[in-house]
Formats: sequence, C-alpha cells, structure tokens
Amino acid sequence: MFYPKSKPLEGFFQDATLEEKFSLMSWNIHKENLNPSFQLTLKELLDENPIDFLLFQEYKIKKSYDIIIDPYNYATAPNIETKNHLYGVLTASKATIAHQKAHLSQTKEFFLATKKANLITHHYFKDGQLLIIVNLHAINFVNAKMFKAELDMLYGLLYGLDCAVIVSGDFNNWSNKRIHDLQAFEYSLGYQRAIIDDAKHIKQFFSKPIDHIFYKNLKLLNAKAIDTKKISDHNPIIAKFAQIKPLSIKP
Repeated sequence: MFYPKSKPLEGFFQDATLEEKFSLMSWNIHKENLNPSFQLTLKELLDENPIDFLLFQEYKIKKSYDIIIDPYNYATAPNIETKNHLYGVLTASKATIAHQKAHLSQTKEFFLATKKANLITHHYFKDGQLLIIVNLHAINFVNAKMFKAELDMLYGLLYGLDCAVIVSGDFNNWSNKRIHDLQAFEYSLGYQRAIIDDAKHIKQFFSKPIDHIFYKNLKLLNAKAIDTKKISDHNPIIAKFAQIKPLSIKP
C-alpha cells in the first residue's frame, strides 16, 4: 500500500574530503523535520556542535519542493510513499558522497505492512582512506526470527570490509532475543559499541535503549545523548571520531 515507487532522492552541493577528526549526529526524528520547532532545535544543536554527518531516521520529504540542508550533500532511502510525501532515512554529509545504496527490508512489518530502510554511503578521508556509513532503521513489528534475518542480510553486506565503518540508528532491539542477536552481529563483525554520556536520554522501549552507534577501525573521542525536550520521541546522539591511519612501513 505504501511501498515507495519514487527513486531515492539525492543532492550534491559541494565536493570535499574528510578531516582526520569528524563528528556525527544520529536521530530518529519521528517525521518532525518540517515543523518549525524541530528546525529551530536542529539549528541550535548545529550551532553548538559542528557536525559533519547527519543520520536521520523517519525523515519526511514533501514531494512539492526540493530538500535543502545547507551546507550538506544528502542521500535518502525511502520506505514509505504517500500522495504528497516520502518517508525514510536520510544521510547528510559535508564530505562528498562517493557512493550510496538504499536497501529495503526483506520483510514487511505486521499491521502496517510496510518495510524498513537502510542507507549505505561511502566517503573518503584526505589521504584516500575509505569510510562507510550505514544509516539504519531496523524492522520493528515482526517476530524475532524475522528481525534476525534482517540483521543477517546487513551482515552479508558488511562482512569482510577492512575500512573504517559506522553503523548507526534505531535498532529496535527491545527484547532479550533481539539484544542477543544484535550483540552477535556486533561481535562477529568486530565492531565496538559507542559508550554514550548522558545515556538516560537515549530512547528506551521496555526499559531497553534502542538507539546505538557501532564502529570499526576508528577511534571514538566522545559520544553524548542530548535531551531535546520531546521534539521527537527519540533524542539525538552526537559522536566524535578520529581516523586511525594505517602504519607506514619504512624500507
């Protein structure tokens, strides 16, 4: 019924590589991005915290006008389409988006009969090293077996990568079985989970935090969750990373 027929949107406004240190904001914004209160809060956050990557889940796109997130390039992965709007994940980047690929879940959620989306983007540091970012909104209203099957699909896309990788978003890991499967996903890929300051502000379901950032081949400098006073039913997480450069071998 709501299956997206429009192709994923993208916009490229500047060509740039990544500095050795960079920052990222991950936020399920509950389709609030067109509201003035959200836009004001986002501006205040960005004024206080210069951010290189914005990873939004449940982003709302009005078909009647173009997306402008100055000064960011962007790519989208819609999972729902209505007459006037698209909904899905959006990744905005001050660095060039060298490659982007949108993926829909194999399974539809019960009741809503909609799929979830993830978006994989490629970016490059100044020295040519690759950073891959996955912006994920994990499937929710399905049984544990279907949830694991979606993690397995993502595992297949990420297995064997030896570059820097970040997987971030709303993982909907609100049951013990889902937590166990997500931990297995994390450990089998050799990822680390970001330890987040003010973790009490992270969205919880059944008293379990469901927003996370995983990373590999990067150094986490710090991460924090910010209380935005119910702008969305989730709060943003901001993380700062540093590139780990490969060791040079002198002759």
